[in-house]
Amino acid sequence: MATRRLRQAAAATFGWIVVFDALHVYWELGGQFGFGDQADPLPSAETAGQRVFAAVVLALFVVGTVLPLAFVQRWSRRIPRWILITMAWVAAGLLTVRAATAFVDDAMRTVFGSPTGLTGLTYEQLLGTATPSAYTLWSARAIDLYFLVGGVVYGATAWYARRRADGQPDSPQPPKTI
Repeated sequence: MATRRLRQAAAATFGWIVVFDALHVYWELGGQFGFGDQADPLPSAETAGQRVFAAVVLALFVVGTVLPLAFVQRWSRRIPRWILITMAWVAAGLLTVRAATAFVDDAMRTVFGSPTGLTGLTYEQLLGTATPSAYTLWSARAIDLYFLVGGVVYGATAWYARRRADGQPDSPQPPKTI
């Protein structure tokens, strides 16, 4: 049985991922909102490696969408809890690291004047223009912040999932074998 805080965290996480998924579907259908003035913001899938990467990302979208539900639905009891908690921590880590590296990259460019930031890529390579508009830069920062929010809500879900409804710790470790 899920605690009240776990249900709230899982609901917030599910709400976050639904918006995240909806934005990506919108962008795949040609939408531009959120990308500023970028002409072609989506990466191509011309090579086999790019197609494999796209398939892995799609699988992560599916898992990321179902995961918050798994903490509060009966059907998930067949899945060992430590696997769900580990997956939530991994999601929190990936999203937070993605956001943090983007913040550092942006700071290196805007505060310290680095032409290539942390990534080693120029604005032209990243955004399609050597001199992006403020709209484009702030759009990118908003996306980076949204990734951080995702890291926080997945982390909160993992954190509250550590305890069962009776208040006892629910270890995220696999069961010990004899």
